[in-house]
Amino acid sequence: MKYSLVYLILILFGFGIVSKTTLSYRERKKQLDGKITLVTELKENLGLQVDDGKNSIESLKKDVEESYRAGSRVQMEKALGIAEGEVHFLQRKLCSPMEEIAGNLYQKAMGDWILLDTEDKSSSKKLDWDTKEKIQRYLSMAKSEKDHAKDYFLSGNFHRSLHTYKKSIVYSLLSLRSQKSEIPDEFKTADQIWVEPILLGNKKTSTIQEN
Repeated sequence: MKYSLVYLILILFGFGIVSKTTLSYRERKKQLDGKITLVTELKENLGLQVDDGKNSIESLKKDVEESYRAGSRVQMEKALGIAEGEVHFLQRKLCSPMEEIAGNLYQKAMGDWILLDTEDKSSSKKLDWDTKEKIQRYLSMAKSEKDHAKDYFLSGNFHRSLHTYKKSIVYSLLSLRSQKSEIPDEFKTADQIWVEPILLGNKKTSTIQEN
């Protein structure tokens, strides 16, 4: 009876370890999926031409999915380890062009606002206070997110950095929209996919949410 009880406890403890390990893989896979989704989204919507590396994003995702379905711990660990390393490297490579893109768009939005504000001061038809406040708020948020993104990059959090650069771009686009300025051609896809749903009040596809 004593040995049976000990055996039962060991079995239950073993199940606990397996469950914890499985959950760990699920969490890692979930995080990896989010990172791959963001990288793919940025490349497609901003037309970023960055080499994936040894393996494409699609093949990395496929390998992880197949190993996960197979259920082999060794296969899952290998596929996840390779994918996590390559995606991390790719995210780091993307941060530099994203910094440039976010910075240029912010400068464009700020420059347009300076011109608009100057014209407004000499015009008989003034901009309403709400519109001015909205434009300036978006510009402030765009700059703040851009600066935070650089801090995340320096701390090695490349996923957070990319997401925050994306938010900066969105706020700059919202500012341009509020100014009734022309959206640059290279940002029209991003504007359509990220900004229009926000303006339409579609919270499910709002780009400001975390990936």
